Amino acid sequence: MVHPESEIAVANMAIGAAAAGARAMVGTSGGGFALMDEAFSLAGMTEAPLLCVLGSRPGPATGVPTYTEQGDLHFTLNKGHGEFPRIVASPGSVKEAYYLAAEMLSLVWRFQTPGVILTEKHLAESRMTVDLEIEGAEWAEPVMHAKGEYKRYLDTEDGISPLLFPPSKEIIKWNSYEHDEVGITTERAEVIAQMHEKRWRKGEAIIAHLKALKTVNEYGEGGPLIFTYGSSTMSVLEALRAGGIEAKVVQPIFLEPLPVWALREYAQSAPLVVEQSRAGQFTKLLKDELGIEPTEVIRKYDGRPFDPVELAAQIKGVI
Repeated sequence: MVHPESEIAVANMAIGAAAAGARAMVGTSGGGFALMDEAFSLAGMTEAPLLCVLGSRPGPATGVPTYTEQGDLHFTLNKGHGEFPRIVASPGSVKEAYYLAAEMLSLVWRFQTPGVILTEKHLAESRMTVDLEIEGAEWAEPVMHAKGEYKRYLDTEDGISPLLFPPSKEIIKWNSYEHDEVGITTERAEVIAQMHEKRWRKGEAIIAHLKALKTVNEYGEGGPLIFTYGSSTMSVLEALRAGGIEAKVVQPIFLEPLPVWALREYAQSAPLVVEQSRAGQFTKLLKDELGIEPTEVIRKYDGRPFDPVELAAQIKGVI
């Protein structure tokens, strides 16, 4: 682990590490993630597998830095300037966080694009005892260049270019400016459009790949439908136990791209939504992507996690 002088240095060091072939992940909270914005876009243009862990706490600015909230969802989904694919996932438990971290590292390396593990201070700094099968974790294995002339940004069918790391007799050129397939700076209109299309196809490849993975957790069989995500999932499940409530809980693990293919059966539903956001950011995401109109939204935004007994009473009040 390395603790550099600033968040900007952290993100740029991780991109440099990736360019040399090293797996790297950075951790921060909202204010620090804001400072990584330029590096995040740099990763989008250089097609660097940058993985960030964002532990949300109340903002804006310094906010309440030692408490918890889910107010960074929209910020994360729209991170960086310009258009490029990114992957955002949010674990619902400490155990899931372990496997999801490995899976996300594998995904950003497979698709050479930045990604974010979006969690909250509540989960990031909680302490729990869990059983882990270490061998069950993914390991990042990118597509590598075999032989012949090397083009860092080779325009392939799925948009994923083979990687090559130093030392090498081939020239390896990563470029923050728009570039051609070799990595040479360009301002030619047709090449700019070509590279845009290349990166866009990676986004389509990400969706196709995620369709074969588990992207949504579902708990319970019958009763009212509850949508939640992140560490609020633990709170909802504990509240159901505390209140003796039968309900079906749906937790999207991936938020960008949102797995609409796995959630389409709920598109016409009117669920209860539980989240730690005053603006209802998760609710808006469900409405924008799936057209879901909730019957009620239970919000909490005072920096504290949901109390299971209080949350159980609120859920009973709605249903």
